[in-house]
Amino acid sequence: MRRGLLVAVLALLAVSCGGANVSLYQQEVSPSYKAGEFGYAGARGAIRVIVAGDGLGADAASLGKAVTDAMRGRHWGPRTNFTTQDHPGIRPSYRVIMMFNPAPTMVGMRLCREDPSTLPVVRPAGKIVLFSAFCRGGETMTEIKGHIAGASGLDNPGFAELVGQVTHALFPPDRRFEGEQGGAPPWLQND
Repeated sequence: MRRGLLVAVLALLAVSCGGANVSLYQQEVSPSYKAGEFGYAGARGAIRVIVAGDGLGADAASLGKAVTDAMRGRHWGPRTNFTTQDHPGIRPSYRVIMMFNPAPTMVGMRLCREDPSTLPVVRPAGKIVLFSAFCRGGETMTEIKGHIAGASGLDNPGFAELVGQVTHALFPPDRRFEGEQGGAPPWLQND
């Protein structure tokens, strides 16, 4: 009986996600990353999001809105406004890069150090690949790749699920003790 119930619940979850089959991989977390830094980055009201790579058949404004809408509420911690627009509360040293269909050899450091609009892309048939990084200046704080098969554009119901799961994994809670010895955290020293 319990096994049948479990199968039914799993089937319902697959249907509720629009049949989305999101895979996440290559998550990297810098030793200097602390979960509180995410709250600090957005404390003035917003965190800049740069959407780059393959436009998935959409204009830049539509793609940016679809991405930031899908990011909303998909992270732990304080309420955060992700925006591709100018906002007086943005801390300029922080940004999130969301790059669609990057070259397979792309590394997160390049996302944070180079102009994402100049980085190479590929169009894999029948799937969307999303590579994302949370950057402080030219340093990669966290990065993650994800993909969804059977999708090619914003109209696929799994698009928002891919962006949401990548966002959730991009801002992990601390994995170590906050009470480490030392002075002020580096993000308070550099702003």
